[in-house]
Amino acid sequence: MSEPGRGFTVGSQVFVDLWSLMGLVPLACESPGESASVFTALAGEKAAFVAVEKEWFDGLPESVRKRLEKSADPVWIQFPSCESGEMR
Repeated sequence: MSEPGRGFTVGSQVFVDLWSLMGLVPLACESPGESASVFTALAGEKAAFVAVEKEWFDGLPESVRKRLEKSADPVWIQFPSCESGEMR
């Protein structure tokens, strides 16, 4: 029987710190321009899903966003940014 995938969280330090309290594996990355480190880390893991900060996700190139939005392995789930008015 294979191990179940784990949940990860990607975005600003505050965002990933809060989600890590729920047991997700934090991958802090302040800028989408530095996303190569995130994708490298995820490639070596068995990720079931990624809770990603919407503001960070929106900063990725459109072609990358489209591919991730369709991805089922892992599933990318967008959540409002902590500093935005969406959380109030």
